[in-house]
Amino acid sequence: MRRFSVACLIAVIAALLSQEARAEVRAGVAYEAFELPGRVPLAGYSRRHGKPSAGRHDPVGVRALVLQDGPATAALVSCDLLIVDEHLFEAVRRQLIAQDLPETLTLVLAATHTHSGPGAYGKRFLEKISMGHFDPEVFEAIVDTVARAVERAYAELAPVRIAAAAGPTQGLVKNRVEEAGPTDPELTVLGFYEQTGTSPLAVVINFAAHPTTLGAWNMELSADYPGVAMRELEQRFPGAVAFFFAGAVGDQAPVKSGDKFGRAEWIGHALAERAVALLQSVQPQAPRGLNARQESLPLPPAKVRVGRLVLPRWLGGRLVDDDAALSLVVVGQAAFIGVPCDLAASLGGRLKESARAQGLQPVVVGFANDYIGYCMPASLYEAKQYESSMAFNGPKAGELVVEHLLQLLNDVTGHR
Repeated sequence: MRRFSVACLIAVIAALLSQEARAEVRAGVAYEAFELPGRVPLAGYSRRHGKPSAGRHDPVGVRALVLQDGPATAALVSCDLLIVDEHLFEAVRRQLIAQDLPETLTLVLAATHTHSGPGAYGKRFLEKISMGHFDPEVFEAIVDTVARAVERAYAELAPVRIAAAAGPTQGLVKNRVEEAGPTDPELTVLGFYEQTGTSPLAVVINFAAHPTTLGAWNMELSADYPGVAMRELEQRFPGAVAFFFAGAVGDQAPVKSGDKFGRAEWIGHALAERAVALLQSVQPQAPRGLNARQESLPLPPAKVRVGRLVLPRWLGGRLVDDDAALSLVVVGQAAFIGVPCDLAASLGGRLKESARAQGLQPVVVGFANDYIGYCMPASLYEAKQYESSMAFNGPKAGELVVEHLLQLLNDVTGHR
């Protein structure tokens, strides 16, 4: 009987240890520079009229963070692009599955929203206005680069600890729609560390201000201020890969200081310095669990406006999406919330508030997996401004996106 009891105890301990090992979150990171055809047009401003770029001012490329916990696998990807549309997302996903990544992979493919990244990869009419005519060679080059980065990150999976912090910035962002409107000056930073490492292998920052410090005058490829911030963080933490995810930037503009490329340098340096200070104030912890979900939300019928004219639904429906791709990746205490739009700060604030109420550090990931235009509060929909004219699915689309994401967050966390 004593031997039987000892054997049972050993079996229970072994089972617990095995369960703990299976619950271990692993991560891998990689960076790949875009390899693009010469003189690719820039995306971001229709005033450029699809003219070819005049070279490269600073690197543009793809950063991939792959997370795995048992059978759950998620890839968080930051691309130096204006937007990600459904065609790009689907092409990347197909290529990854063809390369034997798990079919259950949750892919969150996000753009930093730089207005000086490569264009010519959008197939829809409205996309061509802001990024030039579609070029299949450019499209395939972007797909290949993204897939390569994810594959490399997947091959580097190792157990990690995570540190998370958030704090305000000063004088870096303003509301570009309402002079006294709400702003989101918060900077969120996450550090991913190897189990015995003291320096991070990945640093993620999340900030909500349009990457438009470089105007239409710029004709060189550039990652704008997010690129500066990532460069500075990678210099501060040698060997690390830095990530930038745009937050709820719909009505948020960067405060500009200096001239030309100095504007990007100014805000990028400020964000990097703040991120380092925040990261040094917290200790990394072993994350418990990875939960990833993606859903498609049907949107109200298209309501595309050109001045005072509203296009017929049959025509508007051909120009814009009729559904929204929504994503949620919860790893440890961090919640990555993927939205396929220019989300207004007040709507993003609701997502952050709900996540924090459930003990999570929110990261609103804008321009993820698709692009449906601007999601503004209904109160601003009738405003005669650019942002409201880009709300392609009427005044309620933004609230619908947020409400569905809140429900998705509650489902994942078990909160009611």
